[in-house]
Amino acid sequence: MRRAQGGFTLVELLVALFIFALIAGAGVVALRLGVDAREQLDAADRRLREMEIARLIVKEDLAQTVARPVRDAFGERLGPPFLGGVETRVRPPIEGERLLLAFVRGGWINPESAAPRSSLQYVEYLVKDDALIRRVRPYLDDARGQPSFERVLVSGVSNVEIAFLAGEAGGALQWAEGWPAPGGAGGLPRAMSLSFSTERFTDFRQLFWVGAVATGERS
Repeated sequence: MRRAQGGFTLVELLVALFIFALIAGAGVVALRLGVDAREQLDAADRRLREMEIARLIVKEDLAQTVARPVRDAFGERLGPPFLGGVETRVRPPIEGERLLLAFVRGGWINPESAAPRSSLQYVEYLVKDDALIRRVRPYLDDARGQPSFERVLVSGVSNVEIAFLAGEAGGALQWAEGWPAPGGAGGLPRAMSLSFSTERFTDFRQLFWVGAVATGERS
């Protein structure tokens, strides 16, 4: 009778609980690793989409660049129609901002001319609060009290550098850090190089055609 009523001993029960705890712990670790991997993939996907959208916006802006100068609030012409890099001085510098580009682009859709504006748009690219920003305004010339609208293209950027293709000499491309290039005739550059670093993507560099060169209307 005593043999028929026998069960697990205390040692056997403790061993079973220990094995169960190991299996449960391994399951929790595997689940945590899966969740972390999913979060990392989502963050990488968002970052890639941010970079791709920024690239497409810059590409479209530069492809439709036109040589149209703008005026300030007093009606004075603000220099050449395309300003970039170290030569970008369309206004007194604003603390915390670094202006990279200032130009006019076409192709701004205005269905049935419903808005009181043209199809041209004034565009600026700048670095502010460690972010690459696109800034636009409703009208080309800088009228007093005119609002501006900003869009963060890429956040967390550093080491932002910009250069412009001025031409070719001796089989080598001639790049300038500012536009108009020193000693150049002004107008539009043939291409632009934009490079920067982020926490996830280091040494990112992209080349863009500018204006008629981008649309294949080469002279």
